[in-house]
This record gives sequence, C-alpha cells and structure tokens, in this order.
Amino acid sequence: MRYLILTLSAFGLLCSCTPPPPCPECPQADWTVYEQNKATLESMFAGFQENAVDPSIYADDFVDMGTGLNEADRNKAEAVEQYNMLTTMLTMELNDAVYLPGIDTTNFEMDGSVRYYGTWSMQMGEATQQLKAYGSMDFNDEGLMTSLQHYADWTATFNALLAENPEIMAQMSQME
Repeated sequence: MRYLILTLSAFGLLCSCTPPPPCPECPQADWTVYEQNKATLESMFAGFQENAVDPSIYADDFVDMGTGLNEADRNKAEAVEQYNMLTTMLTMELNDAVYLPGIDTTNFEMDGSVRYYGTWSMQMGEATQQLKAYGSMDFNDEGLMTSLQHYADWTATFNALLAENPEIMAQMSQME
C-alpha cells in the first residue's frame, strides 16, 4: 500500500508540473534566411532525385569540398558536371532527412548555413545500396550555395553498385 501511495504521489507531482516560462533574456532567432537556404538545399536534392541539376542555385565561386581520401575540391563547373554524370547513372532518393540550422562558432547565432542528415537510397541497374550521409552547406547573401561538404562513404557505395553492373563498369573504363 505504501508503494502505491508513493507511486501515485510521484505521478501526481509529475503531472502537475508546468514548464518554466520562456527565458526573457533569450533572443528570438530569425529563421527566415535558414528556411530560404533549406529550400534551396531541398531543391538541389530534388534535382538529384529527378535527374535535373539546376546550376543556378550555386554561386559562381561555389566549392564542392573534396572530403574523400585524396579527393580534390571541385569548382562550380566541375561539380555540376559530376552531379549530372551521377544523376544519369543512378536513381537516387533521400530518405529520413533531418535539416538543422548551422551556427556561427564565435557568437553561436544562426548563420544561414544548413546541415542535413539522411539516408540516400541509390540504384544502378538492379543493384541498390543505402548510404547514410551528413552534409553542411553555406550560402551567400543572395541565397546561392557557396560551399558543400558531404561526409559519407560515396566511393564504397558507388563501387558496390558498379560491381553488380559489369556492363556499366566496362563502359566507364572505355571512357578513360
């Protein structure tokens, strides 16, 4: 009986608690720029999924940072060329995407950058692979993407897809 009374008392206490009032000193963040830049990122990913890369969302000084082993950075023209090649070879779909605002590391305020986590489902021929990825994208004042950095094992995923598609691998080796 004593345990029942204690349990009911604890439950009543938990249920009666109300959250504290909002912090009066805490500034309210302006989400406008983040939301606009997030929409640009979603547009880029939609283009990947629809095989329609839109170069107009990238700034002229855009850099796709090479995050793979010995991978060089790519400028806008090189990146768009690579994205077009990938979208013609692969069917891609981003699942379970989570978007988050980036922050300025000196003042901890939102800086307009956008981060994402998600799982890319990729298909080449009959082969499919799932790839968990993290990315961070920066934008200029005009809302154009200035940099992209992806962290995932793209090379292993692509190689796994190619291994199940020898005819595509043969075509690629003839292009070199």
